[in-house]
Amino acid sequence: MKSKNLLQRVAQFITIVGLSLLIGNISAFIAMNMLSIPKDTLFFLWQRQFIDAMVQLGMIKGMWLLFIGNIVIYLCQRTRKNLLLLILSIAVFVLGEFFIIPLSYDTSLLAFQQYRMNQVTSDFLIIKHKEDVLGGFNLFILLIYLIINIFYKQEENKVKN
Repeated sequence: MKSKNLLQRVAQFITIVGLSLLIGNISAFIAMNMLSIPKDTLFFLWQRQFIDAMVQLGMIKGMWLLFIGNIVIYLCQRTRKNLLLLILSIAVFVLGEFFIIPLSYDTSLLAFQQYRMNQVTSDFLIIKHKEDVLGGFNLFILLIYLIINIFYKQEENKVKN
C-alpha cells in the first residue's frame, strides 16, 4: 500500500513537471507570435529556430511526462476524475505528437526556405496559422485539465473495470 502511494506521488510530480513544461512552452510560443511582423523573414528564421529548440527541449518531454504520469495515477487510483484527466492527457499527447509537432517542423522548413528567398510566402503564413490554431486548442485542453484537477472533488467510489 505504501509503495502504491509513493508511486502515485511520484506520478503526480511527473505530471506537474510535464504540465509546467507544456504551459511554459505554449506561453513562450504565444509571446513569440505577438512579436512577429508578417513580412520579416529574419525574425521568422530566428523565431523558428527558437521554437524548434523549445519543441525538442520542453514540449515533447512535457507531453510524455503528462501522459505517463496520468497513466500511472489512474492505475494507482481508478476514479472518474483520474480517468477524465487521463483522457485529456491522451488528447493533448495525440494532438501534439501527431499533428502540432509535424506541422511545426513543416512550418520551420518553410521559414528556412523563405529566408533564403528573402520573402514571406502565403504558404508559410497559412501553415503557421494552422499550427497556432492547433496549439491554442491544446492550450484550451490543458486549461480544462487544470480546472478539473483543481475543482473536481475526488470521489470515493472507484471506476468499475
